[in-house]
Amino acid sequence: MLENLLQIFVFFIIGYTARKLKIIPQEYSKAYIDYIMNFGFPALVVYNIYRLRFGLDVLGIIILGWIVIFLTIFISYLISKSLKLDKKRTAAFIMMSTFSNTGFLGYPFIHSLYGEEGLRYAVIFDNLAMFLPIFLLAPFIINYAKEGTTKINIKKLLLFPPFIALVIGVSLKPFDVPEIFLNLLKTLGMTVIPIILFSVGLNLRFSHIGKDLKLLTVNMLVKLFTSPLILLLILLILKIDLTLPYKVAILQLAMPPMVLASIYLIDANVEKDFAVSSVAIGIILSFLTVPIWYFLLNSLSR
Repeated sequence: MLENLLQIFVFFIIGYTARKLKIIPQEYSKAYIDYIMNFGFPALVVYNIYRLRFGLDVLGIIILGWIVIFLTIFISYLISKSLKLDKKRTAAFIMMSTFSNTGFLGYPFIHSLYGEEGLRYAVIFDNLAMFLPIFLLAPFIINYAKEGTTKINIKKLLLFPPFIALVIGVSLKPFDVPEIFLNLLKTLGMTVIPIILFSVGLNLRFSHIGKDLKLLTVNMLVKLFTSPLILLLILLILKIDLTLPYKVAILQLAMPPMVLASIYLIDANVEKDFAVSSVAIGIILSFLTVPIWYFLLNSLSR
């Protein structure tokens, strides 16, 4: 496990170093992200959804993922009120505490820790228990901050390449797809993991962390510990076995704040610095907190 995590960290550091030494300009990161979103992610999603065996555990992680999101929003709102935050800061705190980076960091972490089988559950959780919720709920949270009329753009959802890939992957399941085609998708999809980490490192910023250190600390406690703990407690209360799908779901919830959540806030001009800082500090801390969760889950499942 440590060797796999070291590989993740190295790709990440290479990207960060490339920007700091001006080997690769940060503007190039858009090309990497465009490749990931339009080619890499769709290939990864189609392959893994086609290979995934749908069962009650898949349905379980999706339903419980939604439940944890709503509970985290409620907890984050209560914390915001106790800290006497204004509406903009409350919305930003909720967004950055609730939604996890289940794609850009979740895929590399899960693949390193649980292999290809774990990655399949990570893909379904990312698309249906994290991306879909933020797409449907973020406009309401932003509206709370700005008292505006931000609307859900269904067309944008339906045209989102990874979502299209999800539909294609499910549609192909009744058919025998040639192995040569599946191997092509797998090869293309696996190029995503090092490129993701490189692009994340290339875009990392720490300049505003000192400005909101107290709120960032609370934010990280909720995001990196409270959300996954909620799901773990639900499983223990319901006496549900800690099988691979649920381990993956807990680790996905333990990922740092979602990049897309920060983009929503930046586009709405709501606490932009806090959003960027949350993503940056969350990524760094995740290299410590994710292994802690991994060891805890393994000890509980013995």
